[in-house]
Amino acid sequence: MSEIFKELKVEEKDLRECGPEIVELEEMLVLFESEHSLAELLLIIDLTPKEAPNHPIREPARNALIPIVAKLKMLKKETNISPEKQEQLRVKYMHLSRAVGIINNNKVDHNR
Repeated sequence: MSEIFKELKVEEKDLRECGPEIVELEEMLVLFESEHSLAELLLIIDLTPKEAPNHPIREPARNALIPIVAKLKMLKKETNISPEKQEQLRVKYMHLSRAVGIINNNKVDHNR
């Protein structure tokens, strides 16, 4: 594999303090739940891939997950976050992600 495509790894001594960014991510998680009803998301069962981009509840929630997962990945790569805290935040994210679900055979799968 070319050197250009290898993932850049930040040296441990260059990692940022994770505290403020953990607070920011936790605020993002709380904001998601205040803006997107997990109960309503879990009620969405039948949805085709063609219908999904226009769904008034699911699509805004799906889009709101994008910066959350990006922040989670960045925390792991660029900060001194502990594996335990990383896992706690990942579990919280997965709770939200499962509410949004994944479309499979014109059904929303909330179990992945």
